[in-house]
Amino acid sequence: MLKRAAIIAVTAAALSAGAHASAANPFIIEAEKPAFTTTFALRYWYGMGSTSKDLYGLTRDTLNSRLSYTGLQSHSAEAAIRVDHESGLFWKGYAGFGAVTGGNLQDEDFPPGISPYSSTNSALQTQELGYLSTDFGGAILLGRDFRLDAFAGYHYMHMRLKAFGCTQTATNTSVCTPPVADSVAVIVQDNNWHAVRLGLAADIPVFDKLRLNIEGAYLPWVWLNGTDNHLLRADLNGPTPEDGNGWGYQFEAILTYPITDAFSVGVGGRYWHMQTKGNADFTASGGTTQPLDFKVDLYGVFLQGSYRFDAL
Repeated sequence: MLKRAAIIAVTAAALSAGAHASAANPFIIEAEKPAFTTTFALRYWYGMGSTSKDLYGLTRDTLNSRLSYTGLQSHSAEAAIRVDHESGLFWKGYAGFGAVTGGNLQDEDFPPGISPYSSTNSALQTQELGYLSTDFGGAILLGRDFRLDAFAGYHYMHMRLKAFGCTQTATNTSVCTPPVADSVAVIVQDNNWHAVRLGLAADIPVFDKLRLNIEGAYLPWVWLNGTDNHLLRADLNGPTPEDGNGWGYQFEAILTYPITDAFSVGVGGRYWHMQTKGNADFTASGGTTQPLDFKVDLYGVFLQGSYRFDAL
């Protein structure tokens, strides 16, 4: 019995000494976790949506016309980056460029500015779509396999729409009667949207290696600079400047799955809404400024491939 106890004691002492020796051994170097992690991603976004504007008389008591661009379809290539620091701080952003490839314009004019009521249809042909977003933020809740972030940033979007042809669908025979051929350009709308983003994002496990990243952003300050060019209107002297200020919101979610420790694939969706109140400036055409309300809604799905580097 005493011999067995002595053997156990000696074995325990040897293991303890070996552990202390290993911890104190200057030749055993443990890998350090990098201070920064950088992730690059490429995406394809198929988008849909609509945009519209209401033009008033001298005040918003009288609605003169409404232009509704509906059934928009777009295709965009997009690059994204995210840089994380071990402290929980991060910077992220993305930029995309593509085209609006289809849609319809309904141009309505209302009495008493015109009589009787007029409504025309025109087809949209391929034009540009570009956008970028950049955010800086930090983790407000950080767990072993999840995190909750807060961020602030900036969003920009450029959308150009061009309508061809014109067919009267109401009873006003003085507008687009007979119809304008589909080969003739009639209206160009060129808008630049800017916004401040304030939001929250969460990254959580779903099942096995599948993860879900969701974010929502409130846009407390949105401003619009654009032009409207009615190409067949002889009474208008070129593009009409348009502006506005307002608000909006954005949502995005993506499911990702790692193929390797560094490479992942994902599928996601997003929704953007922005709206403004401002003016259309007709002074260059001998008129005055008139109140104008604008809004845009874009949404769709995207595919992503991403690669993570453990250092900058």
